[in-house]
Order: sequence, then C-alpha cells, then structure tokens
Amino acid sequence: MNITFVSLPAYPIVHPEYPGIYGGTETRAVTLAKGLARESDHQIQFLARHLQLKQSETIDQVHWHPWRDPTAERNSRIAEFLHHKKWRTSLLWDVPGAAVGQLFTSSTDRFKQTDKTLQCFDTDLFCPFGVHSASAKIIHNAHVSRRKAVLFLGSNADVDSRYLQSKPFRNDYGERSTTCAWILKNADAIVAQNEFQQQQLKEVFQRESLLLPSPIDVVKWQSQMNSTESLDIPFDRYVLWIGRADNFSKRADWAIEIARQTPELNYVMILNPKQDHVEQQIRQNCPENVHIISQLPFEKMPALLRNATLLLNTSPRQLEGLPNTFLQAGASRVPIVSTEVDAGFVTQSASGLVGDGSLERTIHNLRTLTQDETHRQLLGNNAYDNVKKKHELKTICLQLASFFRTV
Repeated sequence: MNITFVSLPAYPIVHPEYPGIYGGTETRAVTLAKGLARESDHQIQFLARHLQLKQSETIDQVHWHPWRDPTAERNSRIAEFLHHKKWRTSLLWDVPGAAVGQLFTSSTDRFKQTDKTLQCFDTDLFCPFGVHSASAKIIHNAHVSRRKAVLFLGSNADVDSRYLQSKPFRNDYGERSTTCAWILKNADAIVAQNEFQQQQLKEVFQRESLLLPSPIDVVKWQSQMNSTESLDIPFDRYVLWIGRADNFSKRADWAIEIARQTPELNYVMILNPKQDHVEQQIRQNCPENVHIISQLPFEKMPALLRNATLLLNTSPRQLEGLPNTFLQAGASRVPIVSTEVDAGFVTQSASGLVGDGSLERTIHNLRTLTQDETHRQLLGNNAYDNVKKKHELKTICLQLASFFRTV
C-alpha cells in the first residue's frame, strides 16, 4: 500500500538544522514512518508544514511533501491569544475570518472543505496524528475521494468525554468540541497509545481501537548513547526535564519550583519555545542549580540522557498519552520520577515513582532515588527491559503493517 502520515510540525525532526517546535506526537509519527518504510513493503509518505519544506524530498525511504491547513493554524493562534494573551499581528485577519466563518458556515461543517492537494494526492491511506481540525480535513477529503483514514491519538485529551456535551466549546488548543467529536466518530479506524484511551473510546465514543505501544529504535538509541559526542553542560550528573515553555501542558513552572526546593540536586531543562512570557519568567526565576537549553536536535538526545540520573515529568495526566521521553529514558536505563503521569508504563514496569499529583511527594521521590543508587539501577534496568520487550520499533511496525491490511 501507499500510506501517508500527517503530522504537520514534524519536519525539523529529520532536518535538525531547521527551527521548529515538535513533541512526542511528532517524534512518534516520524519513528513509525521510518520504521514502516524500512520493515515493510509499503510505500511511506509524510505531509508536513515548514517554511523550508517547499518541494517533495525523500529521507530514510520516507517521501516528504508540503501541506498546510490554514484553519488549524488560525485556531491555534486564536487559542494562544485567548488563553495566554499572546498577540500576533496575524490576529487582525484571524479573528474576522473566524467570525465570518462562524456566521456563514454551520459549526459542524467548517472543516468540510475540499482541498485540491489532498484530493489529488496519490495515496491509499491517510494517517493523521491528533484530534484537531487538520485531522478532520484529512478524514473528510479522504472519504470524498473514496479512501480511508486511520486516526492516531496524540494524548489523553484527544478522548475528552466533554466533546459529546450539548453545549459546544473550544479546547485549550482552540479546537471546537464538535469537530473533535466528528473526528472520533468518522475516522475509519483509531490507534490508541494506552489502555485509558482505548477504554475511553469504547465506553464514551463507542469506538473500537488498536492499542499500539509507542515505538523506539532501541538498537540505534544504544549506539548513539555509546558515541563519543559530548554536550556543553556544566554538571556531570543531573535530573533531566524535557518540555515546552508553557504552564498548562508541560508545567515548566512546576519543574522550576521543584528545583528551587531541592538545591542539593542539579537539573537540566530542555525548554522548547512555546509561550515567550513563560520562557522569560522561567529564565528570570531560574535557580543556580538549573541549566536551561532552549532546544536540542533529536539525534543528540541519547548523549543528553547518558549522564542523567533521573527523568522528571511534571505534566498533567489528562494532556499526555505515553510521553516519548519515557521510552527514551527506558532505552537509556534512566528511572522516571513523575508528578502524576503514569500512562500504564511507570508503575507497571517498576521503572520509577509517581507523585500522585503532589509536588511534595515528587520532591520526596527525587531525594529518595538520588540517595539510593542501587534502587536507581534496579528501576533503570526495569525500564530498559520493558522498552526492549514492548516498544521495540521493528515489532511495533510489523504489528501496524498487519493492522493496515485489515483496514
């Protein structure tokens, strides 16, 4: 088959010299695309959006093509302004455009626009990642052109039960609840990351799904860890935090507060740009035991985790699926200390400690593991064994290829 993945921010993963913000969902999409291209006889394509992606190109057997969804981009900018008061000049056009669309188009039909690029695109199957208007447009155009679309969930927020309530609303990303509900109803098949998502789909949305563990190429990761590359970090050992500069999905401010209350520990934060005012505030309030790196190319992550003692996660559970950083930590034998995200990984594999939403408990867990090297090594080995057994890229890709044939 000819299969096309769609994750618009993903291009900088394969071109680290280009600026761009991406996260675990984009990393998962690219990892699956590259793995399928290598491990199956399917032809794999990828639709993405980036100023540098102006024409089609092939990287690691995956054929990349440019595609934009102005509606999703506009929704994101409006949501950023409403929730975080971040002004952009483009809002002068965004707000009137959204108002006109609301006035003349039914809320259930705003994403049902014929897209010439999608209509003419040579593929058998579309695979959008995440529940948002771009995925809705992909699914709609796939059906109009008599093709199918498999939706890959990006986080637990993608199956929010409130999407079915009678009063429409916009979520934190500016997406309409009616659009999100339509996506979950009309995707030809759905791929879930964890048992919570699968159960929520079945009980709330009456949809069956494939439970597909997120993948990581453990062999390649270990090879990169053993390389001689070093990073310019002032600490020999450190607690590692990775996320975007925001206070709602990754809660970077929680990580800073934890670091302030544990001055005896050193921290490295990979603080990907998101909200300028949040990043500025974090840098201003940053204690001396925290070293901040704005962005780090994906291929340098193994070197970063090589010297980490623990991985710290401060995200709320409802906005995560299975963080890709958990798999990276597991492949690196680094234990996890999570404020509340478990994702069926940390406790089941005995690969770390979860603080049940409490900063105090999280701080206690950090101090406990920092002082107990034997316990850390045990948890790290458990994490590695779990990743190797359940998340190895080749195994996951063969399972997904088989599933695509049934679709």
